[in-house]
Amino acid sequence: MSTFALISDLHANLEAVDAVFARIDQLGVREVACLGDVVGYGADPLPVTLRVMQRCAWTILGNHDWGLFHELDDFNPLAREALLYTRAQLRPSFLRPRRRAAWEFLRTLPERREAHGFLFCHGSPRDPVMEYVLKSDGFLEPDKMAQLFGMLDRPCFVGHTHWPGVHRPDYRFSQATDEQREFKIDGPCIVNVGSVGQPRDGDPRASFAVVHDDRVEIHRVPYDFRRTQAKILAAGLHPALAERLARGK
Repeated sequence: MSTFALISDLHANLEAVDAVFARIDQLGVREVACLGDVVGYGADPLPVTLRVMQRCAWTILGNHDWGLFHELDDFNPLAREALLYTRAQLRPSFLRPRRRAAWEFLRTLPERREAHGFLFCHGSPRDPVMEYVLKSDGFLEPDKMAQLFGMLDRPCFVGHTHWPGVHRPDYRFSQATDEQREFKIDGPCIVNVGSVGQPRDGDPRASFAVVHDDRVEIHRVPYDFRRTQAKILAAGLHPALAERLARGK
């Protein structure tokens, strides 16, 4: 049996990242991969990136990782402000080799990955970095979903929306909840593993997935978000980035 964990959208939230890795260790899962957005929004881009470099078998590019090295015109003001902070925290210097290693790691991330017979990307099969696959797309954007599923012959794992659940070929979206957190993945589907560092489904607990061959489990982990909030405020980032963590929004 092939068992591995998937994390995504860490967003420089060290407390959530450490809580998730601790839970993965408790579960006895040895292989971990990351679906991107290691940085952005949060106050701890360097230690979070170093954790990912140490613990993850592989990592792919998220839109905030991409934004670290490109123009920020398409990012909202809060995201733009946080990425400018992240650049200042990670910009390489001769006297800080760990910064240099983290910067180069993020700069060279691939856009997609195939492993274990599955496809992995941050956004969507059509646009692996930037495109959202929203829970409402099944009824609001059926043509979009038809195109996405036309590209799939296997399960595809994504992040980006911070909302865990499974999209099916009939365009239904099954949201992950405490009552329904295990899903069969024996054919084409799009599985969103949720967000470690900034959940947006109304549940402030960090989200990650464990894959066991033809099924996936969504796990939720509480963490000390108040400590994370204090760091965000101390870094001079916008208070909304701290406040939203308490609501999972």
